[in-house]
Amino acid sequence: MPLLQSIESISSCRDRARLPSMLVGAVASLLGDRTQVGVFSCDARRGLGLRVCNGTTTVRPDASPWPEILVDAVNNSGMVLRSDAGQHCGALRLESSELCDEDLILAFGSDIPVANDRFAGVEMLARIFGNQIRMLDYSELDSLTRLLNRKTFDETFDRLLTSASAPGCECLPCSERRHGEENDSPAWLCVVDIDHFKRINDSFGHLFGDEVLLRMGELMRRTFRDGDRLFRFGGEEFVVILNADNEQLAAAGFERLRRTVEEHEFPQVGQVTCSIGFTAVSAFDVPTDALGRADEALYYAKEHGRNRVCGYESLLAEGAIVRAEPETVRVADDLDIDALFG
Repeated sequence: MPLLQSIESISSCRDRARLPSMLVGAVASLLGDRTQVGVFSCDARRGLGLRVCNGTTTVRPDASPWPEILVDAVNNSGMVLRSDAGQHCGALRLESSELCDEDLILAFGSDIPVANDRFAGVEMLARIFGNQIRMLDYSELDSLTRLLNRKTFDETFDRLLTSASAPGCECLPCSERRHGEENDSPAWLCVVDIDHFKRINDSFGHLFGDEVLLRMGELMRRTFRDGDRLFRFGGEEFVVILNADNEQLAAAGFERLRRTVEEHEFPQVGQVTCSIGFTAVSAFDVPTDALGRADEALYYAKEHGRNRVCGYESLLAEGAIVRAEPETVRVADDLDIDALFG
């Protein structure tokens, strides 16, 4: 019965942040109290790292024989089993999200042999975990750009703010985790709009218009960090949430995207530019308020030549714009913003 309950819990969970912990708890329950269980990450840049475990663990990526076992698990499709210095160890590569550029490995160790019939249960739990990751990717990612979709932004805005202010939370998946000193940094939200996108569709056709959107998603992933959240809102509009210590650093990150887009050669279309408006996000914000402020800055960028980055707070301090009323409503997603400015 506990195994069935674990399967039900994992397969019904829609919170990516909780899934690794749920898997670790389920495997620990299956293998017994004397078993140490952890989920590890492995990538080319950061190497091996412990993501989450069941309490204080001796399963460490820097202690023998774990580095060898974890690397073997990455390179094998099945479970890797070893016995070393009185420890009976196993590791299995997990299904990774499209949002994550690192491999995830489930590892366990015990000072007593693990019954062979329990391995099938571990593999089953790992498959259920993978199925849930694929289901979340299917429901939360935009089908064209593979960035997060509009619905996901509405559902996770509050959680993103909470995770951004929670120091050292290693239980979060790579897509939501802030690394090191970034954990306590303020959050910033920007709205990105491709300039004259309707003209691109009219001149080159929707096939090349879709290619521009696809390349835009790739450029955004290349420009921002793992912990930054990237969304396609629909049409030619994108949203980014990132952490930066101050407005200047946030603006530098958004400017880097603007410059990357401007310098990229898009197939058939050639040069494409984008306008960006951004704002600081407080713990008391609701999505419509933050998006409304970023939109104000975006409209200012559109009105003043396009292909530029504008910050709401700076514009407000300069007197270039006036503070929007709280009831201000966003422009509908299907409206061409460029049409407002000729």
